[in-house]
Amino acid sequence: MTSIKVVTDSTVGLSLDGLDELEVDMVPLTVNFANQFFADKVDISSEQFFKKLKEVQELPTTSQPAMGKFKEKYLELADDYDTIISIHLSSKLSGTYRSAKLAADRVQEEKDIDIRVIDSKSASLGIGFLVLYAIEAIKQGLVIEEIVTGIERRVEAVTVLFTVDTLEYLEKGGRIGKASAFVGNLLNIKPILKVNETGEVDLYSKVRGKKRLFKKVKRLVKRELDNRNLSIDPKLGLLHGDAKKDLDNLEAELEGLTDWDNIMTSEISPVLGTHIGPGALGIVIL
Repeated sequence: MTSIKVVTDSTVGLSLDGLDELEVDMVPLTVNFANQFFADKVDISSEQFFKKLKEVQELPTTSQPAMGKFKEKYLELADDYDTIISIHLSSKLSGTYRSAKLAADRVQEEKDIDIRVIDSKSASLGIGFLVLYAIEAIKQGLVIEEIVTGIERRVEAVTVLFTVDTLEYLEKGGRIGKASAFVGNLLNIKPILKVNETGEVDLYSKVRGKKRLFKKVKRLVKRELDNRNLSIDPKLGLLHGDAKKDLDNLEAELEGLTDWDNIMTSEISPVLGTHIGPGALGIVIL
């Protein structure tokens, strides 16, 4: 019987305890505060990160795992597994997927192991939902080709919407221009952004003020749900970056929109938080 292991990275949107329980291995990205390097989620939690972010003048930077980190992980797993499914942050947002792919190619030259590296074209729980599916499919005894096909179908079915409390961090990170950030903050405009089909971030909509924001998000989520793929078990996830109260208010706004029992909630990882800042909210629909 083929033994299959799932690997992901620290932007996955699932907690460390959750990953341990699922027996999923994780390779962390890195956050750098003025040459203090922290392994994402491992050395610094989301709560610690946002506290630190408010105290510093200079925006931290982030970096993908080196190819060698993935190679080390794959070689370690090759002793016990003959197949690895490695699911990662959108290749348009990070070089993590490329590092994993390079490592997989090297290891497969050295070892008799099948490594499938998958570009989630997504982030946070968008990756998390793919990981959860992979684990369930393995438990059901599906073969690797069936599992990969199922993951790829779900890559196309994941929608990630998010909004930021301030445009400052997107501007500092080079995602938008200074003029756009200044005008947006001045007019209290709340952008609603979307990770598009290719895995890049687009401006999806915008409103003025938080009350209008929640109502607009509800309409957008309803539209996505109405257009969903009925052949895939649906999931809904809510994310926040140091914005638990807003998350609770958003969850209340969305109440009654779906009869699904289990809406997952998650904190935005430090690496993702570097680029979108505190006060961010996200909605992930599978």
